[in-house]
Amino acid sequence: RHRNRVVIGAPARTPPPLPGLRPEWSRILLLDHDDETLGVHVLDHGPVHAETTVICVHGNPTWSYLWREVIEQAPADVRVVAIDQIGMGFSTRTGQMRRLAQRIEDLGSIIDALQITGRIVLMAHDWGGPVALGWASADRTNSERLAGIVLTNTAVHQPEHRGIPSLIAAARTRGVRDLVCARSTVFLRGTTAISRADRSTARAFRAPYPDADSRRAISDFVADIPLEEDHPSMPTLREVARGLDHLADVPTLLVWGMRDPVFSPRY
Repeated sequence: RHRNRVVIGAPARTPPPLPGLRPEWSRILLLDHDDETLGVHVLDHGPVHAETTVICVHGNPTWSYLWREVIEQAPADVRVVAIDQIGMGFSTRTGQMRRLAQRIEDLGSIIDALQITGRIVLMAHDWGGPVALGWASADRTNSERLAGIVLTNTAVHQPEHRGIPSLIAAARTRGVRDLVCARSTVFLRGTTAISRADRSTARAFRAPYPDADSRRAISDFVADIPLEEDHPSMPTLREVARGLDHLADVPTLLVWGMRDPVFSPRY
């Protein structure tokens, strides 16, 4: 247990052997940010100077392992890069909450560090959706680089007349969030249970999160869901939603899991 403990500030690392994950896909990107160096674990496969690079952005509480079959099945001439958002997966734990605006900025820094020369296809799931769309719509240069967007079970707007999903409402309750998201594995295990993952797959999704320190960003992600008008990330989410107009001409595919109790079909 002591050897598996994740210490805040510890450098990024590569995953242990896991089913469906090839060790040669893993690498660590080093990003200079606010006088500190952050390590970002990515799964990176395909030609470095490919004409098309697929950037995959996970949500909460998963990591780049979510995209392993996309990498496995991609054409030989397509590069696929699946990132671990900072504080998640096998990337650096900073000990500080990263709100939506910071995560959008992080994604831009990661894409810059990858030195991509061709067109980009964004793939995003869950809270990776606002992050990816935030980067895409933040600057016209970004949107002009896009060859396509694939979104699955995500949202940039909360329908006022339907209320928030009950699972999220419960997880955000004062005193409950830290207990179920960080101090225990309730939220983490619930995710794989809902998706009906088999035992080995569920263990793989839990691999980066052996203790409370390693799960801190899972709790922070839940806290950063902007549901209230005065929430610090609400202006950013609205800006992302408005920015979708800039992406109207980008070919887009929506792929929806119909049993998702959070990002359900109403989105």
